[in-house]
Amino acid sequence: MTIQQMRYFLGVIYAGSVSKAARQMYTTQSTVSVAIQNIESEFGFEVFRRSSSGIDLTERGASLALDVKRILQQVDMLNTKYVDHTEQRIEFSVATQHHMPGIDALCSLVREHMEDCYRVDFYEMRTSEVLNAVSAGKYDVGILFFTSGSKNFLTQKLRMAGTVFHHIAYKPVHVYLRQGHPLAGAGVIYEEDLKNYPRVAYDRGIDTDIIFTDALKEYSPSVINVNDRAAAYMILQELDAYILGSGYRTSSERQSGILAVPAADCGSWEIGYLLQSKIGESSLTRKFLKLFQEELERDQSLL
Repeated sequence: MTIQQMRYFLGVIYAGSVSKAARQMYTTQSTVSVAIQNIESEFGFEVFRRSSSGIDLTERGASLALDVKRILQQVDMLNTKYVDHTEQRIEFSVATQHHMPGIDALCSLVREHMEDCYRVDFYEMRTSEVLNAVSAGKYDVGILFFTSGSKNFLTQKLRMAGTVFHHIAYKPVHVYLRQGHPLAGAGVIYEEDLKNYPRVAYDRGIDTDIIFTDALKEYSPSVINVNDRAAAYMILQELDAYILGSGYRTSSERQSGILAVPAADCGSWEIGYLLQSKIGESSLTRKFLKLFQEELERDQSLL
């Protein structure tokens, strides 16, 4: 199947008929019909079900359409990146655990390149996913934190994955909660104080290693597992729940009234960033890390 045949195939789907697709694509009806026939001949099944009322995708045709659409999106992306522009598009990606800083630094980086073509990715994910993403070279830099008791285990995983951890700081474990929470006025929060409130957690999938971020010594009787920050904040607001994290807050978190109170008896996190050992730092990576360090220092000064 050629790229042009793929475009004709999708064109018929969007137009609802061969004749209409041909008009919209400025070609002849016979050209489109032959392209569809060649596709069906190549794959050995009908892609359209024809009737007096028109055409519909067959089950296998619908499956093929999804794959063709994905391929054409990639082709268009390559054309945009390498053909349509004389300047190469700027690309940069960050993988980070939940409730870690970095988004403010990324926004600062983008502001410096507003006149350029760019694609930036900032994804929050679970600990093991950050490790895998950077190890596979899918992301330029990973931001993570972990308990002191898990460092040896983490170091082994990093060595096996061909990644390098760069230390930034040690930070006491903090409890995130909303303004107005019964514990919001406390200078510090003890683990005993948390027993009557639900805990929101991220690193609880069957494919994750909770040893990295499990700072509580006692079993949490009420746990709500989530996979995105928006859901977590909704739960914090509605249920007087709490989240354990690094204590760093973004500018939007400060504005929305999310507090970070030190936990008195939960130890500390080691915080840093992760790079692929075989890939050197790009100029964008170095620039982002400088902005990231400034973000951490700014957050610390506001405590």
